[in-house]
Amino acid sequence: MEAKDLILTAALIFIFAIGFFVVHYVFNTVTDQMIAIPAINESADAVSQFEGVQNLTDRLDYIVFGVFIGSILAIIIGGWFVGGHPILMFIYFIVVTIGVVLSFVLSNVWETVSHSALFGVTVGSFPLSNHLLLNLPIYMVVIGLIGMIAMFAKPGGN
Repeated sequence: MEAKDLILTAALIFIFAIGFFVVHYVFNTVTDQMIAIPAINESADAVSQFEGVQNLTDRLDYIVFGVFIGSILAIIIGGWFVGGHPILMFIYFIVVTIGVVLSFVLSNVWETVSHSALFGVTVGSFPLSNHLLLNLPIYMVVIGLIGMIAMFAKPGGN
């Protein structure tokens, strides 16, 4: 059933975003502290490497967005090729509703974690993830409806 993929999408986006959020915070905190130590940053090459790590962690937000887009495409393509009997639309709707309720919980957890004082300005490096997760219930409703249309409204009566 393709509806369970909606729940998987919400969970994957949340896990990747939280994981990369913490990785970004830890790497940037450690890198900033190491750059401040004169014995470590004596050479320009060392400082260059530390800045390279910071640039890499600033791009983790795009991975979360890529996973989101890939999951959407997988739901649409899978729904088109799997197909389903119209009687199962009710079950699909129930699973989508469960996914939307779960996405409310995940969205609230993201808001609590990302806006805590501990992480400070780290959320500024994750504008795409922040937008996706703060609006996750809306996206799950839209993706669920598109998936339902792709699965049950195909021409040809498959």
